[in-house]
Amino acid sequence: SSTDPLRLKAKERRTERAIFPPPPPTIAPNTRMRAMALKSSSARLLCLAAASSLAIALFASSRHLIDGRAARIVDLSSSVTSATKPIAALSLQQRARINGFAKASRFQSEFAPVLRRRLDSSLTTPRVSPSEIDFSDANVQAAAAAAGTAILGGLAVFLAKAQEKGLGGDTGSTLSSRGIAAEKIRVQNAVGVFGATGKTGREVVNLMLSEGRDVVAFARDTKKAAELFAKAAAAGGGRLVTRQTDVTDLDKMIASSKYLMDGVEQLVVALGPVYGKQPDGSFGPVDGLTPEKVDFEGVSNIAKLAGSTMKKPSKEDVSSVKLVKMSEGGMWTTIDDTIMGGKSKSSIEIADDVLKWSGGVITEGGGFCGLRTKDFANKTMSLNDFDGIRLRVLGDGNRYKVTVALRDGYTRYQHPFDTAEGLVQEIDLKFDDFVPLQTSNANFVDYAATPLSQADRSDVAFMNIVVSKFEFNGYPNPTAIPSQFALSVESVEGLSLPKPQVVMVTSASCERNARLVNKEQRAADIPIVQLNPNGILNWKYKGEFAIRSSGLSYTIVRPCGLTTQNETQAFSLDLSQGDTISGAISRKEVASLVAGALETHLASGKTFEARRSEAKDAIGDIAATTKPTISRQFQALVTDTNRHLAGLPVLAPPVDPPTEKLSEEEQNTVLNDPRVVSQRARERGAQQVAGRAEASFVVYRNGQPLASATASDAAAEKQDAQTWINQWKGSVGIKVE
Repeated sequence: SSTDPLRLKAKERRTERAIFPPPPPTIAPNTRMRAMALKSSSARLLCLAAASSLAIALFASSRHLIDGRAARIVDLSSSVTSATKPIAALSLQQRARINGFAKASRFQSEFAPVLRRRLDSSLTTPRVSPSEIDFSDANVQAAAAAAGTAILGGLAVFLAKAQEKGLGGDTGSTLSSRGIAAEKIRVQNAVGVFGATGKTGREVVNLMLSEGRDVVAFARDTKKAAELFAKAAAAGGGRLVTRQTDVTDLDKMIASSKYLMDGVEQLVVALGPVYGKQPDGSFGPVDGLTPEKVDFEGVSNIAKLAGSTMKKPSKEDVSSVKLVKMSEGGMWTTIDDTIMGGKSKSSIEIADDVLKWSGGVITEGGGFCGLRTKDFANKTMSLNDFDGIRLRVLGDGNRYKVTVALRDGYTRYQHPFDTAEGLVQEIDLKFDDFVPLQTSNANFVDYAATPLSQADRSDVAFMNIVVSKFEFNGYPNPTAIPSQFALSVESVEGLSLPKPQVVMVTSASCERNARLVNKEQRAADIPIVQLNPNGILNWKYKGEFAIRSSGLSYTIVRPCGLTTQNETQAFSLDLSQGDTISGAISRKEVASLVAGALETHLASGKTFEARRSEAKDAIGDIAATTKPTISRQFQALVTDTNRHLAGLPVLAPPVDPPTEKLSEEEQNTVLNDPRVVSQRARERGAQQVAGRAEASFVVYRNGQPLASATASDAAAEKQDAQTWINQWKGSVGIKVE
């Protein structure tokens, strides 16, 4: 019966599904559709052809409409439509809107069933019987052709969209935790990592994601990359996309440069040759990915790609913004030693937006004069977006100090600067170089304070400039204490400094190898230099040269022997320059150095070697890989262009590997070197040849290396731990079982 409630209900559900169909099921990447969608160019051509055919067909059949839902042809001029109900004349979209409105309306219970029944009736009542259709009619044929073409066009559009969303392996897409292709996302201020699927690259990607940075993982196999980082990407923080590229194919890289570098602001290069078993059973590079092909040609191609898409650094990149107006009424005041019984005195004159501060310092008493801004209480002053302060002054040859005071506890930091008499100078004072002062004693250093570069600078209380008879900690001013002074200040600005655009991970020993000119010199060096398998040290050094020559700002990290020992143990790190050290370091520690370099201008233009410190108290230094510690170590390094000023050798020119090879006997001599034997014993399965006779670090127990501890030692360790736990339980009143 047409009034049967159950049938009416079923009919309503069928109609609702017809108008509001459920979302299409997600399609796994390994389905046949993935292979079809790979042919994106074919899909687009099919779409274009279908669209053109559809336009022609619709023009020829302008008097006909295909009802795709009921698969019927409706002649708009036919009188059959006059017999249908009024709602049937509406389009499917209009009827859907009515149905949706009815669902949302507060009268849903009254009108929705009626609307749905009328809608269902209009869909199921034929307007034209199939037997009435004359398929010999040209218009009918044209309309049928239009319908078929529309279906093909829709399929082509679907394939093209599928390819864009990753169903066809689009390397710009991401994979969800279920392995199902997710919607394409856009990254911002991303770090692009070449060599992302290598052991060091993996550590870098995981660390970047955990710190909230967006990451673009460049890889030959994007599926492998997505699987490797699925857990890290799902954990939150930064967003991850994978983009397919082959660093040995420059033409393809340049052709797709806009796509590859979209959203990428900095690059990490952590490439290395791929080794495996050869057909003859030996061990060596596979797929032609030799050190020359990867470490030199691949890195050179990356340098060309980056050089063609990233802005080259210039003086304009060091930007500044005025912080305070020198002529602003009531902003500046003097504060001299008269506040503590002294006799020094200074005054201010302002003319043409330039503040002239002058006076005399009398050493008896306090011995200082100060120029200070009034408290920024009513005008929030933040320096978080800057790396330092720039002063533009007309000096008098005296030495002054700038103070920045933070409102949090009024922690103060000072930076001395010298002036030249009669010269206008721009003086840049980096926050990394400011000295923290004690709150209770204005002249003494607070060694426990957070460095200004790492402190929260969002609320600055005041700034001042002081001329004093003291430097720090009671030491005298290293220049003559002025009886009279005059300093004209034109501007006080916030300073922004550029960070490295490219951070490259290579290897220690590649520079020292380049300095050796004959076989005898190499024979006297460490084993890795003697062996230099496949010329890897020469090719890595040539890769460094390509990055330095790119014109981009860079940092080059040269880890010593990479170790998997004690990876969960914290160690102090040694950073050195000149390529004279050897030792060991874990890939996690290398990643922490890379992450630190990306965030600070202090690493720009610098090359350094890194290892775990060999000091006996180096174990357990949990602050060793924190950003403040790493930044201070970067600060102590010199740029490559200033190495000669620090007594370091100027970088040697790159050269090809030596033509003379080691004989089998010479190779065996090197491989039997105690340093090599010891390293292989520590790193079983490792192919790298280190240059140390003993482990850089060993965790000791009872005077023996932890690695050599016996089962009885392990049992004793467990018993010691249980004894301690029992003692603790007793001390807090917990019953010990």
